[in-house]
Amino acid sequence: MAGDSPMAPAMTLALAANFGSVGQWRAALCAVGPTGEAASRIALVFLAKDGTLANRRLSSLFADDVILLEIDATAGDDAMAGIEWAQVYERYQHAVHNASEPFGASPDELDAATLLDVRRAGVFEGAATMIPGARWLDPGEVGQWASEFGGGREVVVYCVYGHEVGRATALRLRSRGVSARFLRGGIDGWQAAGRPLAAK
Repeated sequence: MAGDSPMAPAMTLALAANFGSVGQWRAALCAVGPTGEAASRIALVFLAKDGTLANRRLSSLFADDVILLEIDATAGDDAMAGIEWAQVYERYQHAVHNASEPFGASPDELDAATLLDVRRAGVFEGAATMIPGARWLDPGEVGQWASEFGGGREVVVYCVYGHEVGRATALRLRSRGVSARFLRGGIDGWQAAGRPLAAK
């Protein structure tokens, strides 16, 4: 995709988790399409209560939509040129952090929880260890496995640092009725605190 900065892997993951892939996000963006000059500007927005992304016309935004990117739909492929993906990613991080902050868990709060490793697939594959008792699940496919964790039992997810991957996954699980939180500091913070690790 053309642009002034490369798309961060976590932004690629977020688009894939919500739309299927970056290409499918672009197709969905075109499908929103202009229906007149006033509606030609489309936004990629973060929905805080769901932890998800959506495309909306600027004329159809809801009060809690957080705008990450605005695009002129009449510009076609040129609309993608010049996107400052570093700024989009920074807005995404900020929005996810604000929405998820109440749902953080400390390492001392994991005893009764189901622990899920949601590091990106490539990161997990390259890692040698995980937190004992955890199960890895692809955060990009949360919609496919979320239904396994209903029934009121608490779930704590962790990524590498406790930033947007784990936080957004927790939000997406919560939007599906799962009592989910994210591990503050991720596996990096866990290891830095001298907590045990297990070989994969």
